[in-house]
Amino acid sequence: MGNAEEMNGENMSELVEVKNLSVSFDTPQGEVQAVRDVSFALHSGEVLAVVGESGCGKSVLCKSIMKLLPASAWIKSGSICVNGVDITACQEREMHKLRGRLFSMVLQDPMTSLNPAMSIGMQIEEAVKVHAPKIGKEALRDRVLALMRLVEIDDPEERRKLYPWHFSGGMRQRIVLAIALAGNPQILFADEPTTALDVTIQAQILKLLGDIQGRLGTAAVFVTHDLSVAAEVADRVAVMYAGKIVEIGTTEEIFQDPKHPYTCGLIQALPVFSRGRDTLRAIPGMPPTLVCPPPGDAFACRNECALAIDYEEQPPMFRISDTHYAATWLLDKRAPKIALPVMRIPHEQPKKDQTLTDEARGKQQEILLDVQHLTHRFPLTKRTVLTVVDDISFQVRQGEIFGLVGESGSGKSTVARCVMNLYRPCGDTRISYRGINTCDPGLFREHRKMLQTTRQIVFQDSNSSLNPRMKIGDIITEPLRIWRIIPQRGSLRAEAAFQMHYVGLDAAYLDRYPAELSGGQRQRVAIARALTMEPKLLVADEPVASLDVSIQAQIINLFRHLQKEHGFSFLFIAHDLSMVEFLCDRVGVLYRGKLVEVGETKALFANPKHPYTQRLLSAMPSPFQFLPGRHKFA
Repeated sequence: MGNAEEMNGENMSELVEVKNLSVSFDTPQGEVQAVRDVSFALHSGEVLAVVGESGCGKSVLCKSIMKLLPASAWIKSGSICVNGVDITACQEREMHKLRGRLFSMVLQDPMTSLNPAMSIGMQIEEAVKVHAPKIGKEALRDRVLALMRLVEIDDPEERRKLYPWHFSGGMRQRIVLAIALAGNPQILFADEPTTALDVTIQAQILKLLGDIQGRLGTAAVFVTHDLSVAAEVADRVAVMYAGKIVEIGTTEEIFQDPKHPYTCGLIQALPVFSRGRDTLRAIPGMPPTLVCPPPGDAFACRNECALAIDYEEQPPMFRISDTHYAATWLLDKRAPKIALPVMRIPHEQPKKDQTLTDEARGKQQEILLDVQHLTHRFPLTKRTVLTVVDDISFQVRQGEIFGLVGESGSGKSTVARCVMNLYRPCGDTRISYRGINTCDPGLFREHRKMLQTTRQIVFQDSNSSLNPRMKIGDIITEPLRIWRIIPQRGSLRAEAAFQMHYVGLDAAYLDRYPAELSGGQRQRVAIARALTMEPKLLVADEPVASLDVSIQAQIINLFRHLQKEHGFSFLFIAHDLSMVEFLCDRVGVLYRGKLVEVGETKALFANPKHPYTQRLLSAMPSPFQFLPGRHKFA
């Protein structure tokens, strides 16, 4: 084995070569095979996107290369070669020399990566000094300012004195990126770096990453569940499922001519492929547990085209071209010729006749939530206040899905919290639910049980909204226990199991804790808890932001079902404009606390009037530059 200097020295065309890598975790349930026999190469200056559902092993794969696995995990087999040198058996002392200098990582949530008690300048300085311990004071200051300019943070001289909580999510992500680039790494791992960002900030971060990667020649592994982002940033795409890479190829090959049924399912779950339909094309079923993976193709139980051999034997990687490979028995010469869906954007089709009865139409016109002159301010000091929401008014009708969009900091979440009485609005605000002014403390106390059982909220950050000391089954049924409501399914556990199945989770998770679930699984638990009460109004604050595309489709279909079958109304807050376009009946656009445009969804997306709405829509990423027919919707 070579030393750290050898690895940092020669710049070879293949920076990273992973061969037959398998990584396992020790858990109370047994050995979880998180990564299974994975092989791939990363070339100099290349961007490789790794996509797949939550829990498929994307993040574990990256952390395995950087040797950042927890104590409960180990590399079971395989090798990791960096610059031609095998680092699989490197000790922590050797890896410490490589991290930051050879490879670096940007994580999903910048707030958990930054120290809230240190200024950002000090945190960037700390990273610089790790790689240049003898650097002088003036040179250190210049290097920090240069890194801040590199990631396009304006006025770095002043801003380096500020703290993380002074910055927005997008700016914090830039700070984390500056820290990651402090050692001039050859390889950058970006683990869901834009998931929690709104569409305009996401576009800025993606452009910034592309500019930096182009200027510095850094290779990058971009982990994401957003196929639009993968198409925009990547040279090649690797699709992971149940711990294995099931398809890998150039971005054009993956999006224009996918060969694995799972890849087809992921792409078809995007809203644009459901134009004219009432529901999104979700992948049926759930990924298998990796405690005891199936003997054959792990996707077989969800694959409508599965062959008998898929249940018995794992498929090898079949070569389609020099750059395109897929692991599916459908590519075997002996397999029957089964045509996979053609990746073509459909024309807008008129929906089936959905004529409503007079009674249903009358109910749809009933106003369930009426928000008038909503204003909310946060005090900064004794004399200064920050107006976050400024005199906005809107209504949500019975059975309607009303979307609220806008950049981070525009006031969307504040509106949601005011509607749910978690914040107390200012001035002459009136928020009426079923004709009851919930801003009146006396009326709220009088109707407290009705208001708190028929209105529910789903927060964006499932990690902080679930009690880490409670089991999943207890979390889901906690509202029933609080209000002493008899569960419809006879027992609390049966009710919890039903709700888990409803949101696409196995009942085996009932006895686990939130920390044992992936981010997407935790979000589904939060949604299940809200649905337990069968609310008439569901306030969903970025409910699908952390979910992969196939699970997003399941949840969006669930929301549509609840709207049609049960008459639920939704205040749907999101930054994924494609989901808003598909799901919502009407949309309101917030900009700096003001509602600048409200309209029917189809009309607003087809012909936005306000310049800010036009800017939002133009920033939407698209995976369809490769697809036939894209020009019709570009």
